[in-house]
Amino acid sequence: MWKFLVSPRALTLHAVLVVVAISFTALAIWQWDRAQSRVVDPGTLSEISIDQASPAATATVPTSSTGRAVNAVGTYDGEKTYVILQPSKSGSVEWSMTPLRLDDGTYIPVVHGRILNPTPGDDVTLAGGRVGVTGRLQASQDLGLEINTSDVKLTYPKGEVLGGVSTPEIAGLVPGALRPGFIVASNEIPAVGGVAYLPQSEFVVPEGGLRVQNVLYTIQWTLFTFFALFVYIRLMRDAWLQYQIDNDLLEPAFEQWQVPVRRSQQVLTPPAQRAPQRGPKAPPSGTPISAHPALVPAQKTPGEM
Repeated sequence: MWKFLVSPRALTLHAVLVVVAISFTALAIWQWDRAQSRVVDPGTLSEISIDQASPAATATVPTSSTGRAVNAVGTYDGEKTYVILQPSKSGSVEWSMTPLRLDDGTYIPVVHGRILNPTPGDDVTLAGGRVGVTGRLQASQDLGLEINTSDVKLTYPKGEVLGGVSTPEIAGLVPGALRPGFIVASNEIPAVGGVAYLPQSEFVVPEGGLRVQNVLYTIQWTLFTFFALFVYIRLMRDAWLQYQIDNDLLEPAFEQWQVPVRRSQQVLTPPAQRAPQRGPKAPPSGTPISAHPALVPAQKTPGEM
């Protein structure tokens, strides 16, 4: 038995099992850690640049970046300032939003805040030149709102009314590439007039909790581990049986039970021999045929005549 366990074939199976079991178990543990890990409060994280939080090559804002403090530097185009309608208990609230052009030519929408006096003639004033923005990064409001222009008592000659800060919608309004998400400003240098910064309650923070998808992945990798163990046992059993056959270690009784051989043997019986017919024997060689007893007429007795 020990010789078999250290044979090349058995050692190969041992090595494959160890590698597969460790890999699958590590993946299961990793997925379980991700499933039970809660989202860290972005308010406790340090401030990062917009390039780190919302890369230009991504389609959506990473979950770890949503609600995180970011900073960006660029220029505003006052002609591209928009009014964003947001739902509230009283109906809707008007936000002011302008795309910020970054140094690499990409754009990121910046919500300056709530418009203080949404009446004709009281415009939001933007400073020219380079500006620095600090705020919280938010994910795109792709659903937006249904805009009812009859309820908008605002004439904003330099902008348009949008139903939400939606990345797909704003992408068609800027001449360059648009980064995912938008910044809710908490400080702008130079400051923007006519707006009030939004309170912290307006920020959206990802919910924490157990992630169902990662729990399913954990179960999947655990099942894969047990399946690998099952395959290993089957292969080891077959290898052990072959090892015994190759080295004549099987007992005769076991061999007969393990590999029964049944040969169909057909017993050939000779054909039945014919019974000899009773009758006069053939005359000896040289006897005339006329003298054969079978050809001599029988002589009748006087009584038969």
